[in-house]
Amino acid sequence: MAGGTYVWQFYLRRATYNAEFARRLGLLFWDRFEPVFRQRNFQIGACHPSAPPIAAAIQASSPVGNVNAFLIRREPKSFGTDNWFDGRVLPKVPVLMVDDISASAPIILVAAARVRHKLRVPLHYNYFTIVNKVGRGFDKGSQHTENYLDNELVALYTMNNFAHTADEFCARYGHSPKWSGLIA
Repeated sequence: MAGGTYVWQFYLRRATYNAEFARRLGLLFWDRFEPVFRQRNFQIGACHPSAPPIAAAIQASSPVGNVNAFLIRREPKSFGTDNWFDGRVLPKVPVLMVDDISASAPIILVAAARVRHKLRVPLHYNYFTIVNKVGRGFDKGSQHTENYLDNELVALYTMNNFAHTADEFCARYGHSPKWSGLIA
């Protein structure tokens, strides 16, 4: 629930700034998107503030050569005019939006609309996130990420891939978790 209190929370920036996690994330991205890129190239639109390291991981692990990426801000810079974007944007090259999590807050949706209307650049038919916050126990009303602008959201995980408690983890995997950080 946007702006509310969560029972649990993902903090993926800690992971995406980890070199080994970023390397593997880039490889997983290209495992899915290399054939798509070879059919028609695209550029990466990284949603601020979480997606810049994701975009860098995608660029660094690219098997298809140079891939352009740029940042899409939530708010314009406080100086200049209409500074919603950082980096070079290629005209007419579709933008594949990336972010860490798709959830009830429409971050990718708003950023995609900004790309279409301010830059007049086409969107790619896919979006990419690490986690799509849908699954058992989540209100269907807040799961508006299924059909962003009639495009497909590709996520590595949904909430069904995670155990909520240490007991659930033990039941699922047969051993205690090796989590670090706060566990209630």
